[in-house]
Amino acid sequence: MRNPKEHCLSKFPVLHKLCEQRIQEIMEHAFFRKYQKGQILFMAGDPRDRIYFLQSGYIRLVSMNDDGSGQLFLYLRPGSVFPYIGLFRDEYYRFSGEAATDVELLYLPMAKFERLIRNDPEVLVNVIRVMGDKMHELEVRIQKLTRVHATDRVRQLISLLVRDIGEKIHASAFRIPCPLTTTDLAKMAGTSRETVSHVLQEYKASGKLAIRSKIITITDPSFFGI
Repeated sequence: MRNPKEHCLSKFPVLHKLCEQRIQEIMEHAFFRKYQKGQILFMAGDPRDRIYFLQSGYIRLVSMNDDGSGQLFLYLRPGSVFPYIGLFRDEYYRFSGEAATDVELLYLPMAKFERLIRNDPEVLVNVIRVMGDKMHELEVRIQKLTRVHATDRVRQLISLLVRDIGEKIHASAFRIPCPLTTTDLAKMAGTSRETVSHVLQEYKASGKLAIRSKIITITDPSFFGI
């Protein structure tokens, strides 16, 4: 029987079809860690030596502009595997990874994971499928956030965040569980903090959403296309 730590692997589509022997092999090289909100897992430019399997909590991936300023990029929910870009090729992380909330995760040495999927066609196919899905999601995100007016980018962004990490509270309400500031939203939407603040005030006044302790609750899902 698998020990309790091994059961967490069944949540990850990339690994859930592995046989018992391969699970045991992975566990010999796996590490479990807890990170507190705000802790950095890795920085852009660090050696890409680990792949992470997120069990609980939320991770924020941050890209860096040429001037060194941060540009928020993507939030990851439990069950995510990251980084999925650069397998077999990149020597360094392309993004920084930060705990957006308290998190629990498993990580493997990247070299070990790459050897694993090279030798297991089924796992390799799963990885390719997951990477393809993620790349498609990012392409759709870029299109939605660059082809609309600045004020509408906020609506599009909220819709994307609900799809990425949203939690359904009941039939007519969703919550984005990560605390988000107007600065965070402005960076992700590619618009000004003032614009985001103005739009959010309008949405709150019209009953489309509520914000408490930086947690956004969507009270009019249809407006956001949810």
